[in-house]
Amino acid sequence: MFNTDHSDAAAPLVGRRALIAGGAGLVLGASTLVAGAGAAGATEGIGGRPVPADVYTDICQLKANYVTATDSLPIPGNENRALELYRAAYATDAESSAGYDVDAPDFLVTGPDELFETLRAGLATFLYSQHNVGVIHVALSNPPGPRKLLATITAHVLVTLVPAADTGLTRIVATYHDEAERRNGRWQVTKSFAQYLATETATRVLPPPLP
Repeated sequence: MFNTDHSDAAAPLVGRRALIAGGAGLVLGASTLVAGAGAAGATEGIGGRPVPADVYTDICQLKANYVTATDSLPIPGNENRALELYRAAYATDAESSAGYDVDAPDFLVTGPDELFETLRAGLATFLYSQHNVGVIHVALSNPPGPRKLLATITAHVLVTLVPAADTGLTRIVATYHDEAERRNGRWQVTKSFAQYLATETATRVLPPPLP
């Protein structure tokens, strides 16, 4: 049971940094991403038409890359693969941030490499990280200017962080607000903000000893 005395208390900044932008659309490794409900009507194409299935799948894969990379970082030896997945999801000029207020984020980084370094440092004190993403809404538009097609992505997430130093547990409820563009034949995240909605802390139950 959660200790309600700690509900909505600000989680340590280093822990909240584990949450930043990104998301997913399938189940990969320890990352559980529920895309079924999102695929069934949570998409909006040009002129109200449904987003093409291949476009929705590609955009959900961006989320899958982020979540799989991030949740693998606490486990030694996954750094190279995590960086590769971030680079597959984010444009080199992508702005990623997170916090309670979009105008005063906990941090703001540019590109996949800075994102990788920030999250690796943020997760250094944790044993495990798990992002559970719910409905992923995708809307397509034709904005003015040089961009031909813009995808606006909204996804809801529950993040669980397990610290290495004690038997605590931190959960963060948040919403991703992302944008993606199709560049050089593939979709890439160009902007991402993870908006924190609430945090909870608890004491976790340790597994029984092995016989």
